Amino acid sequence: MKSGINVALMIAAIVCLCASIAGAQTKPNFSGTWKMNADKSKFEGGGGPSGITIKIDQKDSAITESVDVQDGSGDQAVEVKYTLDGKESDVQLGSNTVKGTAKLAGDTLFIEWKGDGLSFLRKHTLSADGKTLTMVVRRAGANGDVEETVVLEKQ
Repeated sequence: MKSGINVALMIAAIVCLCASIAGAQTKPNFSGTWKMNADKSKFEGGGGPSGITIKIDQKDSAITESVDVQDGSGDQAVEVKYTLDGKESDVQLGSNTVKGTAKLAGDTLFIEWKGDGLSFLRKHTLSADGKTLTMVVRRAGANGDVEETVVLEKQ
């Protein structure tokens, strides 16, 4: 009888372990429309844009991102398609074209733009409930390095 209970407990433990491994292997989905919460965001010198809206469409290993930034000089918009394997894509920033990459590492989405003396790395993480997207932004350029935190809420 004891060996039957031990076998049942062992099977239950294996099922729990397999379920937790399967749950840990699911990729986060960043899809949705995200709007900046200015009160929770932190910008260099206390400034920053008046608004940021990011629309993300993530399907399998592809991701499309539309970024709209509102500031004192008007709206600036960019739309980029990436693959999540780190392959380079062209990103049109005004009259400049830079290279962009996207990569998932665990639960974190990294998007990087490089070119013309500019390096722009965004680290995206989702809250446990999937309603808040925190983006740590590192910019490197001629004026030095800057790190800012943008908190966005799902619409």
